[in-house]
Amino acid sequence: MDDILYSADHHFLHGGNNPANPRAGVIEWCKRPFDNVDDMTEALIESHNSVVERSTNVIFLGDFAVGRDSRSMQKIFDKLKGRKHLIIGNHDRADVLRLRWSSEPCHRKTIQDGSNKIYLDHLPIHSWPGMYRGVFHFHGHTHGRLPSRGRMIDVGVDSWGFGPIRAVDAIARMREWNVDFDTYAPERHDIIRSAEENLPLDYDYDPEVRDEGYEDTLLTLSA
Repeated sequence: MDDILYSADHHFLHGGNNPANPRAGVIEWCKRPFDNVDDMTEALIESHNSVVERSTNVIFLGDFAVGRDSRSMQKIFDKLKGRKHLIIGNHDRADVLRLRWSSEPCHRKTIQDGSNKIYLDHLPIHSWPGMYRGVFHFHGHTHGRLPSRGRMIDVGVDSWGFGPIRAVDAIARMREWNVDFDTYAPERHDIIRSAEENLPLDYDYDPEVRDEGYEDTLLTLSA
């Protein structure tokens, strides 16, 4: 797949039902700089379309919209440029899944983006397929509140100026911010040994063995 952008956690239509507090919902929770849901929607669409062309593949890593206003969801969806793909988030209900996505929505997958393999999941995963073989992990869900580690990073709009990003930009930030970019390993040898008591005392733990077969999960998005 060529020309891919990533984003997450737009929370379109989240809030706005309380006349006494038009900032209720994700605007208030995440301290987004918008007066109300309509202003947020307009800004998110503008930010998206400023960097996306009709042929661009945009992968939304979950929580595209919140609520049951399917007509408004469809209008927002149609205003967003690009070939849109969804990694399902915890707020993505049936109305979101029924939108005209360019590929079948799924909960997680590993894709090839240029020379990089990237594991995509709405949730941050501390030990992901291919981690010890240089596979990167993009996620959403945390709205920029979870410090990134190793080769994982939040690609949600709250972390990136409310617009989609390229893999090279996410990876560049990892290299700059994550002091453990080349050393991150969540599985401590002594903990693994304790959990696997049947192993002999002289067992030489090799983390590479633990993710063998991840190539089988390598998927490409449909045309």
